[in-house]
Amino acid sequence: DMDAREASQLVLDWHDRQLTLDGRDRVALGTADDADLTVVGSTASRSHAHIERRKQYFVLVDHSTNGTFVQTEDEQVTFLRRGELRLWGNGWITLGEPLSTETAIRFRHT
Repeated sequence: DMDAREASQLVLDWHDRQLTLDGRDRVALGTADDADLTVVGSTASRSHAHIERRKQYFVLVDHSTNGTFVQTEDEQVTFLRRGELRLWGNGWITLGEPLSTETAIRFRHT
């Protein structure tokens, strides 16, 4: 059962930066200097998306022009634009462009 192993923390890695969501309800992703995780990318918006905790789940919510690509542990890629997706397992997020090692934010549940 997937839900039984949903974790208490979500760790985001982007290049040399790491951000952990545990007690924090919400983190902002984007190119803005004041984002919780500031990324560099021509296709990313200043306030591109955020991840929020809902009970035991973490949900990615996109509010960008170019959308967000998410690859989940089953290697399925979902494209979101002004939508949301529950994150599970380990995977990758890219802001506004298809997944690549240069641009992807790795996520993992711990």
